[in-house]
Amino acid sequence: MLGGFYRLNYSYKDRYLLELDGRYDGSSKFPSDQQFAFFPSASAGWRLSKEAFWHISPKAISDLKIRASYGSLGNGNIASYNYQERFNISQSGRVIDGVLGQYTSAPGVIPAGLTWETATTADLGLDGTLLSNRLNITGDIYTRKTTNMFTVGQTLPAVFGATVPKGNYADMTTKGWEASITWADAFKLHDRPFGYSIGVWMSDYIAKIDKYNNETRKLSDYYAGETVGEIWGYVNDGYWTADNVGDAKAAQALFKASNSGTWLPGDIKFKDLNGDGVINNGDNTVDNPGDMKVIGNSTPRYNFGITLSADYAGFYASLFFQGVLKQDWWPGSEADLFWGQYNRPYNYAFKSQLDDIWSASNPNAYFPRYRGYVAQNGSGELHATQSKYLQNVRYIRLKNAQIGYNLPKDWMKRMHIQSAKIYLSGENLWTASPLYKYTKAMDVEGIHGSDRVLTSGTSGNGNNYPILQSLTIGMSVNF
Repeated sequence: MLGGFYRLNYSYKDRYLLELDGRYDGSSKFPSDQQFAFFPSASAGWRLSKEAFWHISPKAISDLKIRASYGSLGNGNIASYNYQERFNISQSGRVIDGVLGQYTSAPGVIPAGLTWETATTADLGLDGTLLSNRLNITGDIYTRKTTNMFTVGQTLPAVFGATVPKGNYADMTTKGWEASITWADAFKLHDRPFGYSIGVWMSDYIAKIDKYNNETRKLSDYYAGETVGEIWGYVNDGYWTADNVGDAKAAQALFKASNSGTWLPGDIKFKDLNGDGVINNGDNTVDNPGDMKVIGNSTPRYNFGITLSADYAGFYASLFFQGVLKQDWWPGSEADLFWGQYNRPYNYAFKSQLDDIWSASNPNAYFPRYRGYVAQNGSGELHATQSKYLQNVRYIRLKNAQIGYNLPKDWMKRMHIQSAKIYLSGENLWTASPLYKYTKAMDVEGIHGSDRVLTSGTSGNGNNYPILQSLTIGMSVNF
């Protein structure tokens, strides 16, 4: 890596603010004609509250600033020598003249070119301090255009005979916003100051793919025009009943209710969206998805945090909540902690499922009748992504709670101690989520850390190591 950068800051009367930045970076991971690239950016601010025409009382608005920025950054985080032919050297496994020989194999196919991935962002922001400095607000809206994304190449026929190389084959546009508001104040309570603060922040974004190597727009891969995080699936139509189960085999020939292939009342029924009498995925393309449609989105929307704090007479307390207001999650075939014995008969039987399994006396249960391996089987009806078992994984979690007491300073002064406090702190103490209606065996926050990523395919089945709950009692002393 080799690079240089510059930064120029200018401020006029603390009213007009300007910053110019630029980077010139080079990397040996790219071909010689693509190793270097220039990434400029600029930002400007205007403090309206410093203008001569500003006659609003400082008690109402003491500071107001408008910000704007535009610039780009490069990403060269790829494996070394991807643009060069590399011969694999292996041992032959045969001893010739007392020597274990080596041989080389043909190199893989290399991309036609390889260059920097570039993210260009335009941002507009607002900062304000109001009501005698008790209320602070900040907000931003932005658009980010990412070009030359490093990802898999175009899907080619098997007769191509080699792995398709990765290259700069995708573009994506992300639009989002983020905002925060904080209120801090104090008042007298029994002749002692009672201080408190409340803070809330939230952010959201939507990303759309502008270009991708998927000319036929197969649903098995990303495609141009896709909203990142789309979940395609079938629309659930309840269960087959004794009156219509005879039609199941012909209508849902693409699926298996069990390893035996026999359909019974209580097996899952899908809607025939295109009216052709057969439930399938058509050509598995955007233009002909058969009976599939977008049933959800795995992108976490409206991430938020809430902080609460107070202090009085040496005592203090604080709470920190975080969460997501909107996100869908499909428990794939390996999500054992959701399916339980539906996935593998030797798995645990969850208490949350026991009274909610289909039977002749419980025909409106959430889960279908028990059928061995129907979720794990690749053609099983539970393996098929569908609307009924798509999970709403919005959540709110009390990430941290703390209560403490600052020991009186006159006590500490006698012991030549500057300050000391005792406290009780808790982590991950409480969580609420619609997911826990159907399973409490997995951690909902862990699911949010395993989303589909454009450059690495799909991941995440909910089998994450759980986030631990903890309590800490401590004392802090400063000499």
